[in-house]
Amino acid sequence: MKFSLAHLPQQVQTDLRHIADFLVRRAVPTQDPRDRYTPSRIRHIILHGCFTEDHWTPDSTLRPTERAYSYNLMVIVSAHLCDILAPLKRAVAELNRSGEVGFPVRLGFADTKGRIDRKLRNGYLAYDEIQVRGTVIYSRGEISEDLFQRPERPPAATHLARAQGYYDHAFPLARLFLAGAWSYAEKDRGAAALMLNLAAAEAYEALMVVHILKYPPSRPLSSLRELAESLHPELALIWTGRRAAKSFDRLARAFCEVRFRPDYAITAAELNVMFGSVEELHRSVAHICRLKFAALKAGSLARPRKDGGPDKGEG
Repeated sequence: MKFSLAHLPQQVQTDLRHIADFLVRRAVPTQDPRDRYTPSRIRHIILHGCFTEDHWTPDSTLRPTERAYSYNLMVIVSAHLCDILAPLKRAVAELNRSGEVGFPVRLGFADTKGRIDRKLRNGYLAYDEIQVRGTVIYSRGEISEDLFQRPERPPAATHLARAQGYYDHAFPLARLFLAGAWSYAEKDRGAAALMLNLAAAEAYEALMVVHILKYPPSRPLSSLRELAESLHPELALIWTGRRAAKSFDRLARAFCEVRFRPDYAITAAELNVMFGSVEELHRSVAHICRLKFAALKAGSLARPRKDGGPDKGEG
């Protein structure tokens, strides 16, 4: 983690100081002077994303019309996240309307330190990458390079043996659920949708257990997807686009709706879209896990890239 803005373009340095000052002053639950809370409810603000790359220098020239860039922020609050989240979002929206910063401000993560550590232990690895590459733009009190409590990783050989055992259980089970869905496709589309939900959930669990060596806590499909995409963002491409996004929403709701709504209905066309996406998910998970096994066999704990090249940070 970086603790200086000196490596960034001058425009970005100016923007980030303004952003930090603005959020600390404005993101408070109430403006009542009798309130016991102060702007120090924000403990840390960390920049992540494109401006944490190593190629930036203070002399780099940026174009205000370049919309591919944005200030992606993680905000860590002291407590009572539910109280401060709405004011924090309002402050970010106000910043974006003000025209006082060169690029959009995006609130990617807002959480307490304790909740972040729990998420890391349960496999939410986006924070892992931020700890390695993020830049601190505000901190109330000391902050160390090891801000988050990352779970311990065993040696590569041990990890490989355990991961292979988990995968050999979880992924074939996902395939069985998918086969079950195909067997019901003509007989009962609702049952097929339910089986597809299980096939997708088990695939995400197979991916996560290979990397964190334990099954994530039982949770709905949308949460499993979030966990997996925090590790491999490229998986989000499976559900990109209006039709695919709608298909995922129906797939996620199928787990409850098929069982508890007598009027549940799904068309053959909608079901076919689900089948295509879940099949693609299975192919992607199998590919990523093969890359992970290859890296472990080579003695590396590094997270494999989508293209099979080395990546920064541990997975």
